[in-house]
Parts: sequence; structure tokens; C-alpha cells
Amino acid sequence: MSRLLTVVLCCSGFSVAAGPLSLAQIFSEVDTISVISASGFPGDTVMVPFDLVNTFHVGGFEMRTVYDHASFRPLSMSLTSRSQQFELFGVNFADSGIVQCFATSWHPENAIIPGSGAIINLDLAIRPEAVPGYYFIRFENADSMSQDNALTNTIGDSLVIPIFVERQIEVRLLDNIGPEDRLPTAFGLAQNYPNPFNAQTRISFFQEQPGPVELSIFNLLGQVVATPFSGWAPAGESVVGWDGKDDTGSDVVSGPYFYRFVSSGGEAVTRKMTLLK
Repeated sequence: MSRLLTVVLCCSGFSVAAGPLSLAQIFSEVDTISVISASGFPGDTVMVPFDLVNTFHVGGFEMRTVYDHASFRPLSMSLTSRSQQFELFGVNFADSGIVQCFATSWHPENAIIPGSGAIINLDLAIRPEAVPGYYFIRFENADSMSQDNALTNTIGDSLVIPIFVERQIEVRLLDNIGPEDRLPTAFGLAQNYPNPFNAQTRISFFQEQPGPVELSIFNLLGQVVATPFSGWAPAGESVVGWDGKDDTGSDVVSGPYFYRFVSSGGEAVTRKMTLLK
């Protein structure tokens, strides 16, 4: 039995007896966990959200994903606004090329309500020696006898195996342009400049076709603190400024933030920046 299920069952008033324990295992045709695509250059840090579409109240989740350890190094994993009410949260980076995590709560009322959106964010460093190309983050069980990727209901007596959608992380090709000006020919997001910054920073994004886009700023919990731009953008480069204030006009605290650009075609890329005051 996984650590997540042991925790959920004990918190729900069940006892874990010696020997095998039979749990209802449901294979959902609707509930889905998806890796959100990201891209960056060697040496960059990218945030990779894991999105959940759920039709029931989720009392806990567990994931085991594998990645190319020659190209990436995991930095951190954090809950988002959808899952931050969970009181028990653990991450394991000990095995090279594997990220394991679980999250649950002592209280059924803290479940993730039906809906959609990211439930966890994985921060990956792209190694400087990474070869440009596309790399999958995959959901894999440790062996054929274990179930390391699953959701639980609020009383912990059922495993729900959702649909898993695996998408690619792109490592882009470096060129001789300065880091603040690097942009691909069709779609991309440049490193903000200056970085770190104090009062104001500039963010450039680029798309091949005009259309509606969104540029959002996230804190380390995966919460949107500001949306510097949301609307129609022309083809080519657009430049947006951010003054370190949230959407209410209040100053945000110093520290690292992530900024994410979603193009009119639905492509998304995330980068990291630092605000110093």
C-alpha cells in the first residue's frame, strides 16, 4: 500500500491490518491529470504545472513521474491554490530521474472540489549541457504490482485511476544573442530584463500569428498574483512591463516568481524571475 493511502485510511478512521488490504479501484474515463507543456533554454528554470480535471471531491493524490536526468534537475515541487488546503504533503527527489509526491488532508472538507486547474507545480532546472530537443515527463509505476499514480476519495476507501496526459518539455537551441533578447522564430518568451529587478522589469513575448494571449505572474505556491497583459497581441514581438504590484495595486513581497505566457494557439511557456526590494 502506498504511503498516501495509509495516511488517508488512518485519518478516516480505518485500521490497516496486517496482510493485503482490498481497495476499490476505479478506472475513470473522465478524470484527467495532464502535464502542461513548457520550454526553455539550457541553464533556464522552468515551471511545469500538473493539471487536474476531476468530477468528484478528491481527498488525496499520489504521483510518480520520470524525466531525463541528463537534461533536467528537479528543484522543488509545490502545491497550488487548488490543493494548498491539504495538510500532509511530501516530495521525494532521492532517485535520479524520478519525482514522487503525495498530498492529502486530515479533514474531508479540505478536498479538492470538482473542477479543473493545476494542483501541483514542478520546478525544473534545465542543465547547461542539455541537448536541444523534446523530452517527455511520464507517469510510471515502480513495478507491475504497485499503483503509484492515483487519486483517492475523501474517505480513502477507493483508488481512482485517472486518464494521464503526458506532454513534452522543449529545450530550445541557444544562439549568440544576449539572454534578455533570446526569442524563437515562431513562439516564445524571453528572460525578463533586468533580472533580478527592483521597481520595474520588461517582459518580451513573441508569436507568429496575432490573437488573444495572456501573461501571468505566479508566486511559489502557484497562485496568480498579477496579470500584466490579457488581450489581443499582434504577430511578432510584444513588450510588457511589470512593476512588482499585484492585480489590486499592492506591492508584492521580494523573492522569486514565475511568469507564464499563453499564446493564441494555446502554447504555454514559463520562466523564473526575482524581485528584490
